[in-house]
Amino acid sequence: MTEIDIRDPDSEPPPADGGAAAPESPYKNLLVPLVVVPALIVMVLVLVFVLFGAIAGEEDSPRENLDRLLRGGPNERQQAAFNLVRQVLDYRKASSEGAAPQWDIDPSFLPALRSAREGLSAPESDADVPIPLVLSSLLAQLGDPEGVAQLCELTALSDELDPQHEYRMYAAWTLGAIGKELAGPERDLAARTLIGLLDGADTGLVLVAIAGLQNLAAPETIGALRGMLASRALEQRGSAALSLAALGDSSGVSVLKEMLELAPYAAERAEDPRKWPPQRVSESRRKALDALFELGSPPTDMLSTLEEDPDPLVREAARARARAAGGRAGE
Repeated sequence: MTEIDIRDPDSEPPPADGGAAAPESPYKNLLVPLVVVPALIVMVLVLVFVLFGAIAGEEDSPRENLDRLLRGGPNERQQAAFNLVRQVLDYRKASSEGAAPQWDIDPSFLPALRSAREGLSAPESDADVPIPLVLSSLLAQLGDPEGVAQLCELTALSDELDPQHEYRMYAAWTLGAIGKELAGPERDLAARTLIGLLDGADTGLVLVAIAGLQNLAAPETIGALRGMLASRALEQRGSAALSLAALGDSSGVSVLKEMLELAPYAAERAEDPRKWPPQRVSESRRKALDALFELGSPPTDMLSTLEEDPDPLVREAARARARAAGGRAGE
């Protein structure tokens, strides 16, 4: 299980060169441009941190936490949600490593979790959404098809129930996170759901969908990602190119090479100064460089220039690739 860094650019330290901090991020506190963090294997613990917050206290068993999540007071529900999600994640991690899980989450726990989710009334306001969202996420994490279907439905919440679009965001995030673990029908359903988000007006949700599709190798996935290569937004076409590369498809090579240049970032920043702070440009360029080499399409015509790039991280990445290939470009 791998985590991705979803810190807001606003919270990052200033550049090493002492430059000014980046202006307010257009993504607020939801995500950074996924073009720089395309591997969407996300620990859903992040969801509970954001929706509930972590509260210290005595830890109960998974079943006790489930009961408190459904029946406790506000503070009890917050702590129970945090503990329950962490316990399920610990269980999944131990199981994947062949270790003995710390928590007793046996086969009888899944029906209890499913029954708890089915017993919830339909949400009437945005305050009613977090608990069913957490329970559906846990069901999906534990391999329950109903949890996957519920997450797909939650990506279509109304603005009344999800005024900030954050719940839709996390539902889509989780679908992408577990994509490689899903069986055929659930994988195809999740892929169709994320593909359906690509035409939406919420640019953050579009980015989450693009990134998540790299873990959902369904029949329509490649075509949908190729369609996003024509996006006017660099983060969208770049993220699509990276997702295609992760799927072994080289359709986005020209976009990946574009991402190595500085001009496209400068052009978007001229239109919106909140976009592309220096550290994100650096990460994006290095992701593109790695993807090109992994596709077997190294940018040999650009490598010597990149080896003398003003960005020390890009410069070192290019030199490391050149060394691995047998020497500096042009030698």
